[in-house]
Amino acid sequence: MRKITPLTLMAAALLAACSPAGNGTDGRPVAEVQGDLHVDPAAEAELLNWRDLLPDGELEMLLALEEGTAPPTLMSQFQTRRDEQIGTFNVVEDLDGLIVRMPGYILPLDYAERGQAREFLFLPYHGACIHYPPPPPNQIVYLRSAEPIRFSQLWDPVWVEGRMEIQRVETDLADAAYAMAVRSVRPYDG
Repeated sequence: MRKITPLTLMAAALLAACSPAGNGTDGRPVAEVQGDLHVDPAAEAELLNWRDLLPDGELEMLLALEEGTAPPTLMSQFQTRRDEQIGTFNVVEDLDGLIVRMPGYILPLDYAERGQAREFLFLPYHGACIHYPPPPPNQIVYLRSAEPIRFSQLWDPVWVEGRMEIQRVETDLADAAYAMAVRSVRPYDG
């Protein structure tokens, strides 16, 4: 089986750009998500990679789209509310409620003050939604924290730990199929 790469995700997104969305399709302001932000500090975190967020068969469908071998009807299944974000909200239900640890890149959505925020998009590659098209919704995790999280360099990878939730979130930059109540964000150490 082939490894999903930033190039694969960018090609699947058809090399378009992000755009603001305003209100979500249900009329709520974008990124309005409710829920318990407490994460058990003693719970052991399961290590996940981005491929773990794709349900069975989803990677193969994305690769078929990229390679131009997909049937024409497949494209309509991968179109989100944004013309530039290609992918689905199909998720791995077993991840709901799981305490996880994942590597990736953060993109702040709010600024409590310079250098810290409470809401982020968590992304598999640097520059997604700013310099590159957004990944599919099931390759984006909407992060939220009760306390502001400090960050210094947005281009540096980080480890994020928290409680994964199956939750569709619409933001100004991209849609996400997952959300996470954050327990910690730390520099990536390999």
